Amino acid sequence: MEQEYLPSETPQQRLQDLMKEHKITQAELASQIGVAESSISRFLKGTKNKLTTEQIISIARIFHVSSDFLLCLTDVPDKKNYEISELGLSAEAARNLYIGRVNPSVVSRLLENRRFAQLTNMISLYFDETMASGFTAQNQILQSLSSLLLAAGKEQPDIRKASQQAAQTVSLNKVPVYQADLTNIQNQFMAVLREIKKDMASEKGISQNMTKELTEQMFSELTKGQDLRHPSVSPEQLAAMIVQPISQTGLAEEEALSELQQALLHMMENIQKKQNGEEDEQ
Repeated sequence: MEQEYLPSETPQQRLQDLMKEHKITQAELASQIGVAESSISRFLKGTKNKLTTEQIISIARIFHVSSDFLLCLTDVPDKKNYEISELGLSAEAARNLYIGRVNPSVVSRLLENRRFAQLTNMISLYFDETMASGFTAQNQILQSLSSLLLAAGKEQPDIRKASQQAAQTVSLNKVPVYQADLTNIQNQFMAVLREIKKDMASEKGISQNMTKELTEQMFSELTKGQDLRHPSVSPEQLAAMIVQPISQTGLAEEEALSELQQALLHMMENIQKKQNGEEDEQ
């Protein structure tokens, strides 16, 4: 979901808000974009009216916002368009998304999930064998401890049985190197899927409730003043009720709205005729 900020009157005010939110000083910002601190200071005070295009783009990237947001042309910080290189995607990965070879809705839900970032890090560690190296070292330590326990039992017969049991217990704690990685990844991935499915079910429930409320509202408007035990709604009323919300958006021309209303009216009249014909046959 897009985050929205309170309106800022000037780019100077917006930049000050971003610096405060991210706890970045004028000196730190100047260093990151390669200018003198005085340039940032003069801009914020209003004695320097403009920053260069390159400086605006650099600042926007530092705060992960769009240049339009920085210039107060929008109150939504998120960029609408990204270069493939900025996202770190390969051209083939971007193409698969673009042509629909992979489901973009599923990809979006995965990327938005709070656990998914951790999951990608786990997979990355699995690929470069970092986790495997850790488990290998752990297993080596456990093996050494088990050997020491067995050796102690051989030297001291009175504790031999206890030493053997302890050595066996230690050995049981060793983990198959790659199986541990895969089990952790699998558990995390299934947790991600469960959360996404739960969110989808919640969204579906909200949508159904909204649809039900809208339907009840439409029916109430159409049957206002009627005997609710025997309500009567004409095709003309129903077609007009459907078209009216669309016309209020201003996104469709009158001619298109008129054609839509006529099409709906024609469809409902045909349905009504068919129902009347079936009743007559009975």
